[in-house]
Amino acid sequence: MSKEVKERISWSMKGVWHEACAAEGHCSFYFGRDRETPCKSFQLYQIDEGKIGDVDIAGVLAIHVIDLYSNKAADVLTKGGEGGVYLSDKTTEEQKRYLEPFFNNRIPGGMILSKVLGIKYVDINFNREGNTFHVTMPYGEMKLSYTPGLDGKNPQRLENSIFGMYLSDLKICNTHFWKYNDFGRNWDFKNRSGVVANFDMKGKSRNF
Repeated sequence: MSKEVKERISWSMKGVWHEACAAEGHCSFYFGRDRETPCKSFQLYQIDEGKIGDVDIAGVLAIHVIDLYSNKAADVLTKGGEGGVYLSDKTTEEQKRYLEPFFNNRIPGGMILSKVLGIKYVDINFNREGNTFHVTMPYGEMKLSYTPGLDGKNPQRLENSIFGMYLSDLKICNTHFWKYNDFGRNWDFKNRSGVVANFDMKGKSRNF
């Protein structure tokens, strides 16, 4: 007898992605260059609109902190890295039921967190003042600002990025600092690379 096949569940999410990494200057991976060592990344997904099946996930804040496996630019999307997932403690039980397998099973594919060390529900605070963004949670913190362009007002942008399959309007930032202490990692960086971009992802999966 054949096993029952689960139906494919549609999912979609749009919002703003804030990322800081360990690179001094702008991260070489955005330019297709390898690094001497693998990089590390602190990412906030601010989900402005989205659904998994019939469950609305708008308003959810999700943080990924990732220790990449490889120093090769070509490996970023394929090999990814390992780390923790942190979801706002305001996430509902219904949302948790879908979001946990969503991240654990790497359903989006393009996301670079390939091995989840754990999912924790924590108090996430996200504040914006002008062109500066500040993220805090119990295990880490990040503060970054847009890097102004020639006009002194609008941020510099990255065009035709290799991450353009799900990121758009990539704006270059200076990360004033970011730090993290969990899952055996204890990092504290100052004046590093940063990016703010829009994300738009969707698909169907049986892995919920």
